[in-house]
Parts: sequence; structure tokens; C-alpha cells
Amino acid sequence: MCMSSQKYLLTSIMNAMRILNLFKTSKSKELSVTDIANQAELPKSSAHRLITTLCREGFLSQNPRNGKYRLGLSLLTLGGVVSVHKEIYRDTFPFVENLVRQVNETCQICLLEEKHLVFYYRVQRNEPEHLITNEGRKGPIHCTSAGLVLLAYQDMAFKDQVLSAPLQRYTSHTMTHPNELRERLQSIEGEGYAICDGEFYEGYSSIAVPIRDYSSNVVSALTMITPSKRLEKRERSFYVSHLKETANDISEELGFYGDLY
Repeated sequence: MCMSSQKYLLTSIMNAMRILNLFKTSKSKELSVTDIANQAELPKSSAHRLITTLCREGFLSQNPRNGKYRLGLSLLTLGGVVSVHKEIYRDTFPFVENLVRQVNETCQICLLEEKHLVFYYRVQRNEPEHLITNEGRKGPIHCTSAGLVLLAYQDMAFKDQVLSAPLQRYTSHTMTHPNELRERLQSIEGEGYAICDGEFYEGYSSIAVPIRDYSSNVVSALTMITPSKRLEKRERSFYVSHLKETANDISEELGFYGDLY
């Protein structure tokens, strides 16, 4: 690599780090391209190019509602425990812990990043099952209860982007037909919760409800996952009620005061 190429690469890395550091000092958790360009003192075209790269690698993510950018959850995989997201949600973790004691099932807070679900914060039940839902891992949107809840409250353009892409069939129960999924999303939005039975993991079911923040937008989902056989032993309304009550407490902690459902 010639000296000029090395200098260009180093400059790009330094500018990318400057962009990420903006979120450490910013009063807002989301910034527009113009905000980033101005605060980092970069040409808008350069800022946009770097933002695109950071989004592709998962270090930034774009809010599909307003087009602004926030820190991405790839930072979790680098051990970035003290991230903006952790700071925002830290005071809500006791609510999840209390929910797990009430329902005796593993519960999680999940977020939407690009077109993926991210398993963000998890509290396991006593004698937990082994599932690939570790914090920071990504999962599909179309066949998880948390993913469907988050998708149900996005705008139509984003829904079309997700549903127009090829949808992987994970089990014989996975729903992959776009029109059927659109009808399902309407029902989820109306009922305020989603249930998936063996659609991502054979023999496992999950229930999820939305979480809102101060902006009134649905920003995350609270979900419970359990073997399907164990779920059948109790009325589902029991779990839905506890999930909704906890999601309401979390939403209030995040600054939302209103009718969650």
C-alpha cells in the first residue's frame, strides 16, 4: 500500500471514530447526517459515506421513522457494555428481573437494527433451556414474536422492504408469504402483542409486547420464550397480562406517558 493510500485510510478511521464519539457527548441519542457533518466538522458527502460504512458494519443504525442515526449494537459484540443503549435501559432491568420471577420463564428486551432483530438484554429462568439468544446476537424479524411486534409498529415503507425480501423458512411453521404476514401484523398492532409457536425454534413458543419511549415510538420489544409444551399448561392471557404490565413500567421509565396499547 502506498503512503497516500495509508494516509487516506488512517484519516477515514479517525473520522469514523470522531463520528462514533459524537454520541458519547450528544444530548440526543439520534443525529441526522447534517448534525454529524457539522459536529464532526466534515463535508456532508464525507460524513454520509462514513455513516453508510458504519451502518453496514452495524456500528450505527438508522431509525426508519425519521432517518436519523444512533449507535448500533455491534458495539455489544466488542464488549461495549457501557453503550448508549445500556445507559438508556439500565434502570429498566429490574422490571425484567421481576417479570421472570412472576412467570418463571426467560425474558428479553429486543431491539430492531436495520432488518434484523437483536437480542439485547436477557434474564434467564431457573434451570434455563439452551437457546441461541445471547445478548448481542441477531435474529430474524418475520418469525419471532419480538420481531413481529417491532415490525407491526413501523411505517409501511419499512414493512414493504422487509416483506419484499426473501424470507427464510426456519421450521415447518414459519410463515413466509408476504400477504399473510401483512394481515398478521395488522392483528398484532390491534391486539398489542404477538405469539409465535415453533416458527423460529421447533418446539419453542414466544410472546412479545411493544415498548415505547418519550417519543411515543415503539423502540423495543419485551419477549418471553418457553418450550411450547410448558406454555400450554397455563392460560396465555396470564403471560400477556404480565408482559404488558412490565412493558408499561419500562415505557414509563423511558419517558412514555400515555396509552401503550
